[in-house]
Amino acid sequence: MRPPSVAGPAVVAFTLAFTLAFALAGCASSSSSSSGAATPAGAPAAAAAPGRPLTANLSPTGSTNSRMSGTISLTPVDANTFSVTMDLRSAPGNKQLPWAIRPGACGDLTPNSEIGGRGPYGAIQTGADGMAHVNTRIHVALPDQPMHVDVMQSNSQRDVILTCGPLAGR
Repeated sequence: MRPPSVAGPAVVAFTLAFTLAFALAGCASSSSSSSGAATPAGAPAAAAAPGRPLTANLSPTGSTNSRMSGTISLTPVDANTFSVTMDLRSAPGNKQLPWAIRPGACGDLTPNSEIGGRGPYGAIQTGADGMAHVNTRIHVALPDQPMHVDVMQSNSQRDVILTCGPLAGR
């Protein structure tokens, strides 16, 4: 019978590094449900993972004469709070424009489909030069599904989309 061996510092360091790498790899992997179970109507499926920013390049929709374009970035602060940075150009001057995150692809005009309702989204104030820079936070549970950002003509014309962009980064 052999006497038990004592692990040297190199073996201990390797074992610790391997265990730590394995644990971190498990934390970094995305989880997905394969059950196929439907989410109850109106309930968010899963919030965006904190630390994973979402971005969209906004382009004119072609349904109006708007040439407005820009970018938006949503950086998670926690599971349901996002730091929002938005830059717009060629927008109508000196206007307050509503915006929202909506499910699906650009062009989906489902009425009242703003994720989280209208409350989280403050108006975008454009300058006389048609430029706007927004730096704010929103509190909203984003579902784990395709989404897009719409910038609309006005609160009374929320079906007139000036610019739109699909959110990416999940």
